[in-house]
Amino acid sequence: MRSFLEVAERGTVAAAAAMLGYTPPAVTQQLAKLEQALGTALFDRTSGRLRLNTSGAALVPIAIELLDLARQAADAVREPPPRQRIVIGGIASAIAALVVPRRAALAEGADIEVIEVEDADALRELRLGHVDIALIQEYPGDDLKRDRRLSYTVGLTEALRLILPPSWPPSTSLSDVRDLPWLVNGTGTRCETATRDILAVAGVDPTVVGDVSDNRLLLALVAAGHGATIVPELVIADEALDVTISSHDLAVTRSLVAVTRQSPSPAARAAVDHIVSR
Repeated sequence: MRSFLEVAERGTVAAAAAMLGYTPPAVTQQLAKLEQALGTALFDRTSGRLRLNTSGAALVPIAIELLDLARQAADAVREPPPRQRIVIGGIASAIAALVVPRRAALAEGADIEVIEVEDADALRELRLGHVDIALIQEYPGDDLKRDRRLSYTVGLTEALRLILPPSWPPSTSLSDVRDLPWLVNGTGTRCETATRDILAVAGVDPTVVGDVSDNRLLLALVAAGHGATIVPELVIADEALDVTISSHDLAVTRSLVAVTRQSPSPAARAAVDHIVSR
């Protein structure tokens, strides 16, 4: 079941084998045994990739539940009971806002490991059981796309803000900066997508002169006059850089969300309670 889930999420036997520490032939053999035992194929095999068919898709939530039960069974019979270990994966701003201030409380109940990872990867590793809590960001409408196999708890919601070089006044709106160069927060990230969506609605066709994933560097470039950007409020909360924060309401928010599997361990459930506490 573990090999099945790894291949289902990663798409190739080679990627699954690398993660599991097996050889590709060993993973292929395990898949063949599982399909033989169930009496049906679980994947469509095309162009070197394995794609779940209807039977495989139906098996995924059951496989996740079985692996959770296996973990719980192993913990239940160990004497003395093991100290719990919680792996939290998510974007840097979510970890900084939701984990760092509560680190001491979290560490009382479990050993905490933190991994910086983008939303899609965090959710994949959560489904596979490598991460216990995924801290992701959601923008308006994202809640309609949630995976029903997972449980979502909103930690906080914040506004997105227009950030300008210091020579611009706080009253500046998007319509005033059509000709400014723009900086985006990473390639293919939700922040970049949200920025481009906001600019498109405002009728701004941006000239992008910087693609920066480090928030401090992003704001430093704005302060130096390199361009404008749009970021969530948390990004500017603890920074003392000389930038202008526009008072213009962009009418877009971002939520930071703690995600677990439907049957998290008691330690993971308690950790989520700490993470989302005000």
